[in-house]
Amino acid sequence: MNESKPQKLKWTPELVQKFWDGLTHTRLLELGFSRQVGKSLIIVIEHLLKKDSRILDFGAGDGDLIDLLCERGYTTAAFEDSKERQELLKNKLSGHIKFLGAIDKYSVNSFDVIIMAEVIEHILDEDLEQTLEKVVSLLDPEGILIITTPNNEDLELSMTYCPVSNQLFHRWQHVRSFTEQSLSDLLSEYGIEKITTHCLELNDSIFLPGDRMWGDDGNQKPPSFLNEIRQNISVKAGSEQNLIFIGRKI
Repeated sequence: MNESKPQKLKWTPELVQKFWDGLTHTRLLELGFSRQVGKSLIIVIEHLLKKDSRILDFGAGDGDLIDLLCERGYTTAAFEDSKERQELLKNKLSGHIKFLGAIDKYSVNSFDVIIMAEVIEHILDEDLEQTLEKVVSLLDPEGILIITTPNNEDLELSMTYCPVSNQLFHRWQHVRSFTEQSLSDLLSEYGIEKITTHCLELNDSIFLPGDRMWGDDGNQKPPSFLNEIRQNISVKAGSEQNLIFIGRKI
């Protein structure tokens, strides 16, 4: 038996690709962010979207968020590195007339709004600069960038242990944690000016009541602080576990 101290896994681009391609063959994707709370996220950011907006979901995964955006009537494209997940999302979304298709890293298209939902915490250090530069290049002048990420996540407490390799790794392949300030500071280096940030508990039981499409029969009202969100007033609510950054390309 190997009784040595566990070592932290060193993520490489190859391991990241293998990790996410492998997850496509498991039920773990049912726990994905957009599948769990994508509707709540759209309700929170919808005041920033227009029916004629060209939206890009950067790091689209299996297309769950795009599926919801198209259902809501928004024209949306996908950017997804994992080849297996890209094929899944194409198959899932092929019937949506609002789906613009998948773009790749060579694309020169531009978009009014780019959403990075639970993506930035996964990007390896050596890829961070190139990735953010690419995101900003795809954004129209004065375009809106929306980023969600865990709020001040304790990465150590989200580790899992592999007894075969005696290694520790984050169970969802997170490699960094952000606060409101650190995320705003990082994005300002790439020409993104903060409009506001929210620290929310994205939870359908909080945000869906009273919604015109996904809500109940109208007997319940939406949360009172939703009006402040729609005025781009920073809001803290619930467990505050979801950090939502809203910025503009300058």
